[in-house]
Amino acid sequence: MKLKCGAAERIVTPAPGLNIPQCMSFNPATGVKDELYTHAIALEQNGKTVILISIDTSGLGAAFTRRVREALQREIGVDPRAVMVSAIHIHTGGPQLLEVFWGQKEDKEVTDFFLRETVATAVEAYRNRVPATARFAVGCEDRISFCRNYQMSDGRILTNPGRKRAAQIVCPASEIDCTLSTMRFDDESGKPICEIVNFACHPDTVGGQKYCADFPGEMRRRLKTVYGESHTVLFLNGCSGNVNHIDAIRYLDPEFHYGADHYKYMGGILAEDVLALHGELEAVEGDAIGFAGKRFRAPRRQPTPEDMAWANEALNDPSRNAVDRRSAEELSRLHKHPKRYELVEMQVLRIGDIFVVGFPGEPFADIGIRLRQRVIPHQLIISELANNALGYFATEPAFSANLYEARLPSDPFELDVIDRMIDTAEELIKQCKA
Repeated sequence: MKLKCGAAERIVTPAPGLNIPQCMSFNPATGVKDELYTHAIALEQNGKTVILISIDTSGLGAAFTRRVREALQREIGVDPRAVMVSAIHIHTGGPQLLEVFWGQKEDKEVTDFFLRETVATAVEAYRNRVPATARFAVGCEDRISFCRNYQMSDGRILTNPGRKRAAQIVCPASEIDCTLSTMRFDDESGKPICEIVNFACHPDTVGGQKYCADFPGEMRRRLKTVYGESHTVLFLNGCSGNVNHIDAIRYLDPEFHYGADHYKYMGGILAEDVLALHGELEAVEGDAIGFAGKRFRAPRRQPTPEDMAWANEALNDPSRNAVDRRSAEELSRLHKHPKRYELVEMQVLRIGDIFVVGFPGEPFADIGIRLRQRVIPHQLIISELANNALGYFATEPAFSANLYEARLPSDPFELDVIDRMIDTAEELIKQCKA
């Protein structure tokens, strides 16, 4: 039976006045730069269905994913294991779809609104399915994303050292993954229906108090100017835990600065790249649809006496920034109410000879690079913040340097969880191939 594909999208911009929580302190939204969306693509072949969902939010929890999956099982009979729900990690969205985010309680009205619209979007995508052809192309974009951790001349590693310390930068601390890929689905007449675009970079280029879908939203908008408003562009953010838009070395130029519309520049670059890749699209070999998933229990790190001494100092120092204070509050909460384990869900969806791998948090870039190398010659689409938001998955040298991403509460795990995730992903890819 031929592959069938359907797609849909809906606006999910929250009401003004709600908190933009990634700013760590209360930051009520005052307006809208551009609309936020939830996107869904449904694929069916030989009686098997997979659904990919991408939401313009900073993070979503396992409880939200479970509710989406259960609703879709009731509505259209899809296997819950075949549904991947991803956050693109914009930092100018509304309240996150988490029960608790560093002490900030869930906004249940917002969560319920996103749930209704996300389920409706996925159902619409499923009902829109038509015979389709899948084609894939992969390239590299190395002009707009950079490792945000730097080796300094005094031996330290610093995150985004800024203009004042730019002269002390030796080099970026880690390699990043500049892979850019697109999988486009065309109907029987050759008209594009939708596409999945995959690239890794923190969508944290805007700031302020207006809702904005950052560079992914701008990229989607520009692709629609070519293919029309009905063309759904589902963006999946790759392993961007230590990757952002700032090239701190450029601060050596005293005239250089990042403007307020830098997200538009980035979105434009990506749109141009994707359009160029459309000239290189090759048919996806085979049309098998498949899915596999596995959860494993991973021990969490616990606050040490040194952690608590730092937290107490930060809480008693009014000059500390919002990130330090939030970190200290969360450490105190974890000390009083210990959380010993987490369920780590890894998921793989198969689309022909392409595999979509979901990580339930923010992996550092080299995790994606390692996984790609492990499964050569298979091509991967990698989604961070898929189905859950467990925190950062930091690697060396950031881990030993105790950088923000690597210390509690940002990264709750020991380093060995990374090997387990990579091993599990490889195992699931093999299961999908069988």
